[in-house]
Amino acid sequence: MKRSGLRRILLRTLFVATAGLLACAGAGAGTASAQPTSLIAKVVVIGVPGLTWHDVQASPELTALVNQSHVGSITVKSAGPNTCPVDGWLTISAGTRAWGSVLGQPCAQLPAVTDGKIADWQTYVDRQAQHHTGAPLGRLGQAGYPMCGFGPGAAVALARTDGTVNNWWPQFDQQRLASNQCRDAIIDAGAMPPREGREEARRKVAELVAQARAADGWVLLVGVAQELANAHQEPLVAMQLPPDDGPRWLTSDSTRRPGLIQLTDVTATILRGREAPTVDPAGAETAGPLDGTPIGFDGDRHTDAAAVIEDRLDTNQRFEQPRPMLVAVSMTILVAELLALAWFWFTRSPRARRTFNFTLLTQGGFFIAVFLSTATVWWRWPAPGFSLYCVVLGISALFAVLTQVFLKAYAFLGIALAAYAILLVDGVLGTPLQFGSMFTDGPVIGGRFYGFGNSTFATLAVAALVVAGWAAQKLIDKSRVQAALAVLAIGGAAIVVDGRPGWGTDFGGIIALTPAVLLMAWLTWRGSITFRALIGVGVAGVLAVTAVAFLDYLRPADERSHFGTFFARLLDGDVSDVLIRKLQMALAFFNGPAGWAMLVGVVLAMLATVLPGRVPFPAYRSFYTSLPMIRPTLLALSTCGLVGMLLNDAGVALPAIMTGFAAPLLVAHLITAEQPSTVSPESHLVQESKSVD
Repeated sequence: MKRSGLRRILLRTLFVATAGLLACAGAGAGTASAQPTSLIAKVVVIGVPGLTWHDVQASPELTALVNQSHVGSITVKSAGPNTCPVDGWLTISAGTRAWGSVLGQPCAQLPAVTDGKIADWQTYVDRQAQHHTGAPLGRLGQAGYPMCGFGPGAAVALARTDGTVNNWWPQFDQQRLASNQCRDAIIDAGAMPPREGREEARRKVAELVAQARAADGWVLLVGVAQELANAHQEPLVAMQLPPDDGPRWLTSDSTRRPGLIQLTDVTATILRGREAPTVDPAGAETAGPLDGTPIGFDGDRHTDAAAVIEDRLDTNQRFEQPRPMLVAVSMTILVAELLALAWFWFTRSPRARRTFNFTLLTQGGFFIAVFLSTATVWWRWPAPGFSLYCVVLGISALFAVLTQVFLKAYAFLGIALAAYAILLVDGVLGTPLQFGSMFTDGPVIGGRFYGFGNSTFATLAVAALVVAGWAAQKLIDKSRVQAALAVLAIGGAAIVVDGRPGWGTDFGGIIALTPAVLLMAWLTWRGSITFRALIGVGVAGVLAVTAVAFLDYLRPADERSHFGTFFARLLDGDVSDVLIRKLQMALAFFNGPAGWAMLVGVVLAMLATVLPGRVPFPAYRSFYTSLPMIRPTLLALSTCGLVGMLLNDAGVALPAIMTGFAAPLLVAHLITAEQPSTVSPESHLVQESKSVD
């Protein structure tokens, strides 16, 4: 076939693949069961900073409410590292995460109301600009319909953009709550005391709930913040009374998880069916959309208060244990690798080689185990933290054994293929394996409740590119066009699952993976690439990502993912705060030596893919030129990591995670393919030195 014919075929294929990507990515995602608006005559929010499920378990009065309520947990993450009471109430005011407390200082008292105005209100407004939160303080207060508030926190939540507040009283008044001037209401029940007096505080909260229900209100009892800046971070209590159609699990479209809502959902619930006022942090222009969505209910009925409380406490373990256990498991594998490397380096025995290879494959298996571990429901086991540690190490070692025994030199492919398949299936199912895994920050630390996070994307990207490279290698001798099509099919499937709203919902991921797949397909087809073609590949990637965001933008505002939300802000010229905040997150990795160490490792790994002749290991140099698809695969991996590092808020962490998955698989393949040396370690080192010279 002539070259022009091949070009036409590939261009058509690229067009079809891109069109398929856009069609899939633009499709709508499933939504949670919404609360029927007609059933809610009045929403009464009772906010209690620091109200935990341990409090419910210890209080007969609060326990008695469980079987009468839709229940769940609420994550109170705000814009800053802590969520003091003022942060929580300001977040409700803005409908998006706000920053109210001072970094490094204890939680301050809530501001006073003097002559109908919040004291030092402008200080809080300026703090949003200082930290680039984009939070439009006063949005709830500008809603323009009768709402009333009781207590200092309610004043903060209901203040207008200039800090003034009306229809507000310092203490709760049941008669005023029942009056017509209270269409909806917010009640500050006060923060739970850290130690002394907590039992009395629980009793008062239960009494307040009973009084609010007597005023014909749909009571929403929620923790709105931690009571102290250094309080234990965990999801807090969320109950909605009275229930409809039996007590179920609270949820919202912003989390898409039964039993979990977020703080900004409270604002969206109060404003249900109404358009949010258009104010910005300065009180003048257009604000971004609400971060939350109205709270609803979903799932099976619950009828056993003790079982519900136990489930909520288990859920706390699910979110608390992964971060410390991630460090523990990683250090265990690293120590095992170093010990095995030392044994292999000094003995070069077949057993030492197999052991070192096993530890490398265990590290590769770890990138699968972090997801599969959630299927074991480890958080319900005795000693959840230790159980998670053992489960992840066990699954990692199991994959290492199986691939080493059955696939031998292709063990790397078995692990990559398993990761690719598992993550594709998990993405299509709505990422149940990722939620609460070691590779998810969790609802307390981060804000991703569904979809692929940065660590998951890094794993999928490596797996997809390695599998695509292997498939193309099998086809390239027969037809370069077929090999390129295989790259597009395998890589394109990863892009679709990673980027489609409701599946991976990962905007930054498709920005990084799309050009890498297109570059790999081009190199597979042509063998080399010109500067002009490189620009074309980059432009094609940008157009594909832009089209995905545009299609999501065309959906109704309350149904958009963050793709469409970002595109809307781009059209409104309101993305500067978002971009600055993401840049700050990326640069934060360089506040300590770990970030710089990651950068050095990433740069060295990328240089090895473009300058293989400079790598001081003959086995790698021979490997690089041994097969046609090795170079395109390695260059695609570097491209994905580089673009992700420059354009993603994870910064250098993203290519570092990719390297942590890809490098052990590559080294394991090299030491397996290399014939065991029959000479002494000393003579082997001399031969290595001569070959480098």
